[in-house]
Amino acid sequence: MPSSPFKTVTIYGPGLIGGSIALAVRDKLPDCELRLWARREQSLQLANSLGISRTFTDARQAADGADLIIFATPIGAFEELARLILPNISKSALVTDVGSVKAYVHRTTGALLTERGRLFIGSHPMAGAETQGLENATPTLLQGATVAITNPHGVPTEKEQQLAQFWQALGGRTYSMQPAHHDRAVARISHMPHIMAALGARNARPGDVPMADLQRLAAGGFRDTTRVCSGAASMWADILWENDVAVREVLNNCVNDLHRLIFLLEDQDREGVFRWLTGAKETRETILQTKKDSE
Repeated sequence: MPSSPFKTVTIYGPGLIGGSIALAVRDKLPDCELRLWARREQSLQLANSLGISRTFTDARQAADGADLIIFATPIGAFEELARLILPNISKSALVTDVGSVKAYVHRTTGALLTERGRLFIGSHPMAGAETQGLENATPTLLQGATVAITNPHGVPTEKEQQLAQFWQALGGRTYSMQPAHHDRAVARISHMPHIMAALGARNARPGDVPMADLQRLAAGGFRDTTRVCSGAASMWADILWENDVAVREVLNNCVNDLHRLIFLLEDQDREGVFRWLTGAKETRETILQTKKDSE
């Protein structure tokens, strides 16, 4: 079992991701002092029952002496939280986050901490589920997951390597990126698919088709392609807002591509429709095969 690259880790936010990280630290890095902060005592009672004994509702107290601080709250709360605990963050400590948008986080929270002499490197574990909350957390959620690391503030390389070692110890595979490149990539392979799932669900609403017919006929195709839109709407609204430039770019591409398909159908171009679908299949297989080859 590897030793922890950090002696004391404080996680802010015991949701699915924060809770899963905490459980993974509990299991894989037993020599690490693990701390978990939450606003509600009820969440911490559940954490205690899962073997996480050092829990806090006092945010500043939770930061005292920590050499790795992880923000796992909603992204919109990062900056306020950073301001609150700033006096308690050691100048040698490293702060990171698990948000799915990086340019916004570096422009706000990262800049705030850097300007005040603290160390901030962004992280994004590509892991999750449509379920939420600590009650759905699992210590294996990060196993095999890619963890993007973004370091535009010039934090020393040894600190970035230390953070990479932490994620790797929890089962992740780290990948360094620039924040803007990260956001454009996740807009295509994460945010846009979520929107398409929501679009599919929204457009299955009753119109001139009885709801009873939809309910009776809905099967694996509908369930699987719309599954991710069952995630928390409030969280996804924040994500789309915070990554709006990249999301709007990819959505405009989607609109143009849908118009292309409509024109092909209107022109009765069967071969064109076949090529449109074949292109989608080939792109999917290329992306997933490349990912498989890298594992």
